Amino acid sequence: MLKEFNRALDHLEEWLIATLIAAATLLIFVAVLHRYGTGISIDVSKWADAHGVPIVPWVLKDIYLWLASLDLSWAQELCIYMFIWMAKFGAAYGVRTGIHVGVDVFVNMLPVVSRKRVIVFSLLCGALFTGIIAVFGGSFVEEMFKTGQQSNDLEWPMWAIYLTLPLGSGLMCFRFLQVAWWFYWTGQLPHHDAAHVDGIEADALHPADIAAREKRDSESSPLGIILILAPLLILAICVAHATGFIVLSQSMRAIIMFVLLLALMLTGMPVSISLGLTVLTFMFTLTDVRTESVALKLFTGLESFEIMAIPFFILAGGFLTHGGVARRMISFATAMVGHWYGGLALAGVLACALFAAVSGSSPATVVAIGSVILPAMVAQGFPKRFGAGVITTSGSLGILIPPSIPMVLYAVATNTSVGKLFIAGIVPGIALATTLGAVTFYRAWRNDYPRMTKASLGERLRTFRDSIWGLLLIFIVIGGIYSGIFTPTEAAAMSAVYAFIVAVFVYKDLKLRDVPRVLLSAANLSAMLLYIITNAVLFSFLLTYENIPQHLAEWMADEGLGWISFLLVVNILLLLAGNVMEASSIILIMAPILFPVAVKLGIDPIHFGILMTVNLEVGLCHPPVGLNLYVASGIAKMGITELTVAVWPWLVAMLAFLAVVTYWPALSIWLPHFLHMM
Repeated sequence: MLKEFNRALDHLEEWLIATLIAAATLLIFVAVLHRYGTGISIDVSKWADAHGVPIVPWVLKDIYLWLASLDLSWAQELCIYMFIWMAKFGAAYGVRTGIHVGVDVFVNMLPVVSRKRVIVFSLLCGALFTGIIAVFGGSFVEEMFKTGQQSNDLEWPMWAIYLTLPLGSGLMCFRFLQVAWWFYWTGQLPHHDAAHVDGIEADALHPADIAAREKRDSESSPLGIILILAPLLILAICVAHATGFIVLSQSMRAIIMFVLLLALMLTGMPVSISLGLTVLTFMFTLTDVRTESVALKLFTGLESFEIMAIPFFILAGGFLTHGGVARRMISFATAMVGHWYGGLALAGVLACALFAAVSGSSPATVVAIGSVILPAMVAQGFPKRFGAGVITTSGSLGILIPPSIPMVLYAVATNTSVGKLFIAGIVPGIALATTLGAVTFYRAWRNDYPRMTKASLGERLRTFRDSIWGLLLIFIVIGGIYSGIFTPTEAAAMSAVYAFIVAVFVYKDLKLRDVPRVLLSAANLSAMLLYIITNAVLFSFLLTYENIPQHLAEWMADEGLGWISFLLVVNILLLLAGNVMEASSIILIMAPILFPVAVKLGIDPIHFGILMTVNLEVGLCHPPVGLNLYVASGIAKMGITELTVAVWPWLVAMLAFLAVVTYWPALSIWLPHFLHMM
């Protein structure tokens, strides 16, 4: 009976979040068509009337009247609410599938017994946080029911909309307890392969798997005890302050907040839960902020149409990230540059740049391009280390060349224009691709690596024609945003629908029966990111309440720290964070702290966003948590140590490029200025 209930709950979870992301995408697509269909029918009617075509204006007038009678002003609001529901229930599904990201470097170093204790502790903390939020959410819904408040456009009762808080959080609490129970008895955790691409088989290795093979089987470790006791000790200090036993200054409270966040993350706890527990602890013990505001912030933190671009771009990448698109782009790239020194490797760099512009994901770029081109390079006589180094670093272009999910996250965290960031990323993206290509060409020339026969003009045109449908996505996003036809979120929704049509009906790499699986995968990843955002909004609220960014800016000004020194500190800080944290988490935690300081020092917000993105690219390519390394390791069948040595020539070039981006703002902001966007 229990198994049947759990199976039914699993299916309900899956179908709910997959249906919500599909419905939201279709809704915005229809809303955009409705907006432009109304105007187009008028324009065509006027043209036909002027050229003596009497029946067309009559027909178009009826179409116009019908379209004008439709009221879709509620579309954006409904889309936001659907994605909020998807985020809350998808976060619970993410616990079951193991997609939530955390800092597991130290946990994976522990012996079996100690590792088990720490993981169980982190899972129970996750259950505690979500359980508290479920209670807060239930109380909040009860109060909303009494007020009778309605939504602005849909005029739906708000208590029904906010019902996702207690229901989703309660389900998430249940999933944490379920995973903790299963892990306690079996020692197995849900595992999500962040680099998996449908249609491509790659034996990608996960950091946890590699560490698990190398860990000792001793009984216990002092590090495990420290990881558990550290957050409990900090909690005890906070409680002592709340009871009046000790008095903490404002600066000490700020330090304790960041130390608690770090201590929680080091247990391997999901970053989102670490942020949430830090905020709750701080609010309960160190401030007089009403805890009811927590439930409100967890909902309103996602009430932004700009945030909704994230699921749309992820879905578009999910449809196009298939072997067929990658192979066509590789063929086109090979035809263009294959006759140069290291031709196939240069084709890999160019293919990564092109594929990055349609997928928006670095790991997916590495596995999609690498799984095709690496075996071909080895067969042609290239050293395996050389090919792996090229693909590992070139794959990082996925988060710099738009559309870029980290850029959207930065825009959300700092209230910056997504469109300007996308346009600003084009020139640095091309420059970095050129830099990586130059390193590849030089090493191939020095070592006399193989070249290919120069492709004919006809062959180049044929490969371009084959890949044009995938490449057009670039123009839909960038062209639509720049021309003002679409907002970034609308461009993302249109690209998702376009990608679906191309994958299913044009390239036919995806069957209709496989579409629900793509929807579920996109909803799963989107929900994880949106859940991090909701808790990051809470954390940002706490930072603002304590005036931490302002105090930091004042301290730097008093110390005479100018923008040059500040950017150096930022680079060092982000490079260090890249050693232990995933890119999206770094942005959502660091951006709200560093951004106000940067603005006060006169640093352009767009330039600062590009700088942070390039920093994150470097973090993808070096241990211990560089995801691109582990993906390439699985494809190339190389150890992490060997691959780390292999990427060094390109990694040094990326660090040099980071210095250029940091201290030459024009590289980032020239194109937005040229297009009169700034």
